[in-house]
Amino acid sequence: MPIMRSLAVAAVTLLAAGCAGSPDGRIALHDQVSLLRLPEGGRLPRALIDDQGALHVVYFEGEPRAGDLRYVARAPGETAWSEPRYVNSQRGTVVGIGPIDGGQMALGRDGRLHVVWFKLGRTEFLYTRTDETGSGFEPQFALAGGEGVEAGPSVAADGAGNVYIFWHTGAPPDAERAVFMAASQDDGRTFSIPRAVSPAAEGACDCCGLHALAGTSGASKDGVYVSYRGAGDNIRRSQRLLMSGDGGETFTDEELDPWEINACPISTTSLANGPDGVTVAWETEGRVYFRELHAGAASSSPAGELLARQKNPVVAVNDRGETLLAWGDGPGWQSGGTLHWQLFGDGRTADDGGTGPEIPDGSVAAVVAEPDGRFLVIY
Repeated sequence: MPIMRSLAVAAVTLLAAGCAGSPDGRIALHDQVSLLRLPEGGRLPRALIDDQGALHVVYFEGEPRAGDLRYVARAPGETAWSEPRYVNSQRGTVVGIGPIDGGQMALGRDGRLHVVWFKLGRTEFLYTRTDETGSGFEPQFALAGGEGVEAGPSVAADGAGNVYIFWHTGAPPDAERAVFMAASQDDGRTFSIPRAVSPAAEGACDCCGLHALAGTSGASKDGVYVSYRGAGDNIRRSQRLLMSGDGGETFTDEELDPWEINACPISTTSLANGPDGVTVAWETEGRVYFRELHAGAASSSPAGELLARQKNPVVAVNDRGETLLAWGDGPGWQSGGTLHWQLFGDGRTADDGGTGPEIPDGSVAAVVAEPDGRFLVIY
């Protein structure tokens, strides 16, 4: 049930110095990558493309500790955003201080959108979904997050009506934290009692984001995946991956990349579906990486010298198996940094890259693969 029934005309601000506009209103940075700016004041975008090729975006706006989530869409062939709509039914209940905040979104059965975010006070999470008519969002309701909530939740959904919400919580120290899950089998109408799904020995980095995804194709089809940073022995260490092949009943846990750091990196991670399965992106020691999650796949990283910390990687994969990795270069956890991207071919060899404008402070980029194989970078 797509949320938009009609799209109001709204201005789309496109920024790309020295680049010519394409006929459909985007800025074509080269043949395959375009930039698209959020409506004025927008930060922390989360984006997806539905089966009809419509673009859906939720983003944060307002006061960092008491803001709102807004929703915009763009139908195939359109050049303007729809009129922004509120996602949260109670105003000022969204935290948007930095990259681990804001909302997360997933696409479920019949095109229904599911959205989760922080509640003020950081002890509960809030959830909503599109209503039966597809014209708006249902009233938000709270899910208990537990003690020591520091980073926002993530949501995954599939075409069978399953919805999964993940977060990490627990009393200090970080080695005592765990990744928790609440699951729904009725399209988000009701949820199970939360339970820990990560190994007790691995902990969880309290200041680092996690990301969840339901696999849709290839070797990852019908699986549930969660990328998070562990913190065993009270040291923020490896990027880890939880995987379930039985609808969230059980999970395996594996190390993606070690990084022991006795500090708070405030790192984020990203997952995306592609024709061969799920791809994951993360940061290690100031450099971003991605890897396809099938047997024998190796990690890849952008070419070139590391001149600044690369952070907040986001990834998308098109139907040809090409991967776009985008991130921000910059100092400080609240600095969005300079937008960069690298396009990788099916053979995982870097093909083309680029540099864009500054990402707004306290924000990140979002990327999607369009049905025609091109990529959009939203910031």
